[in-house]
Formats: sequence, structure tokens, C-alpha cells
Amino acid sequence: MHADCRAAIGTRSGMHPKLTTLHFHGASAPIGTYGALLVLALGVGAWLAMRRGLRAGLEEGALISSLALAVAGGFVGAFALSVGVRFVQLGSLPAALAQPGIVFFGALLGGALALAAAARRCKLPVLVTLDVMLPAVPVAHAIGRVGCFFGGCCFGAPSELPWAVHYPGEAIARHPWPLYEAALLCVLAVVFARPLSRSVPGRRAVAYVMCYAALRLLLEPLRGDVVRGVFWGISTSQLIAACVIAGCAYALKKLRPATLSDVRESAAGRGSVTKSVRASAG
Repeated sequence: MHADCRAAIGTRSGMHPKLTTLHFHGASAPIGTYGALLVLALGVGAWLAMRRGLRAGLEEGALISSLALAVAGGFVGAFALSVGVRFVQLGSLPAALAQPGIVFFGALLGGALALAAAARRCKLPVLVTLDVMLPAVPVAHAIGRVGCFFGGCCFGAPSELPWAVHYPGEAIARHPWPLYEAALLCVLAVVFARPLSRSVPGRRAVAYVMCYAALRLLLEPLRGDVVRGVFWGISTSQLIAACVIAGCAYALKKLRPATLSDVRESAAGRGSVTKSVRASAG
């Protein structure tokens, strides 16, 4: 959520930016709905990841450590990518740092790298760990998007559909964009929550990232907050999504299951090596 988006919180009808207000000894502190749902998303995601990890036979202490570092890495990545995008827009690092936000693609990359590093350090199978914990990502992300909707950020483009939401001060209605993505994330969560097959470790995680990038590529035209940046008529998220899809396609090719021809080539190679060793020994 960028700084300009945060400025809009509480100004849009149909939203509920403030969940409640806590009162203590004469002091009061408002609790934002976005923040509360973000905390809920992290809690539900961590619980689901732990549950799946323990069912897969992964060690509990290692899972807790890996998850903690993954969350930290996710926040660092989300902040770093946001600053990078704002720097490209503004041409000034101090200005970019003065208007921080969070970008999910950065969270996905930072969290995955941190989880992989922590899993390796904790002696967990890295690719298997990523595959096992995967369904927690879209579930937590969907809850976070509902928080975006109630907070008033990440709003959609103008729309005349019956379910479009109206914002005060505007004569037009807009797509409830965060709810679109939340619904599709729930679909991805169901699809990728199926029992792990005997596929090559890591393919499921890469396939999910590719599916999410394709989802963002298709949904981005329905967004209305141009603050995130548009270059050559394409949003920064679309540019990132296109690069992610290309990278995932390459990774899936590298992680493809062994075919019969691969087995034959491998056997032929071993046979050639054996003949060479015998010839040199003779």
C-alpha cells in the first residue's frame, strides 16, 4: 500500500477503515481494519504453513525459525521494491524513502528467498518446504486484500457494473478490485492445496508464482490507482508480472520431470563412461 493510497483511507464509502478504538486510562488508540486484517493474515498463514509442514514430517523448531525469517524477508522485500518503484518515478532516493509502501511481488520474492535460506540453514529440504507451505500464501494474501478493500486503497477503475462501489466526492463508481483478487486467490488456494504428487520438488511453488503473475497481468487493467506507476501504457505490476512469468517458464523447463528420452540419454552417457574406463584400464 503506497503512501498516496494511505492518504485515501477513510475517504471512501462502502469501506470500514477503522475497526475499533481502544481506550486506556484516558488515552485512545484507533485500530485500523487494514492493520488488523494484516495481522490476521499473518497469523492464519503461519498456522496453515505450520500445520502442513508438520503433516509432511518437517521438524517443528526448524519450521518456526524458517517461517519467522520468511515473514521478515517478505516485509523487507515488499518495502525494498516499493522504494525502487518510487525511485524510478521520482528520480530521488530521499523522496522515495519519504513515501514508503509495500508491494506484494517484493514480499513474495523476499519471503521465498528468506524461507529458502532459513530452510537450508535448518537442514530442511528447501524445495519440498516451499511446496508444502505454498497454500498458506494465497490464503494470507486474500485476507490482506480484504484489508485493502476496507482500508480504501488499491481501488479499481471506473465501472458501471451493479457491484461497483461508490466513493464520496466522485460521480462515478469503481471496480472493487481488491475483492476480485481475493476471490481468485481463494481459487488458487484450493487448487494448490491438493495433496502433493510425485512431481519434481519446487515445480508446485514455481507454478503458483507463475499463476499469480498471470492473474495480476489480467487484473491490472481494472485498477484505478495510477500512483503505482505506468510506463508505456503498462503498470509497474504488469511489467514485473511479465518478467516473473518468463522466469517461471524457464524454471519449470529446468524442473520438468525426467522423460523416457532423458533416461535413455543418461543411460547412454553412463555406458560411454564405463566403456572409456574399461578401455583405459585395459
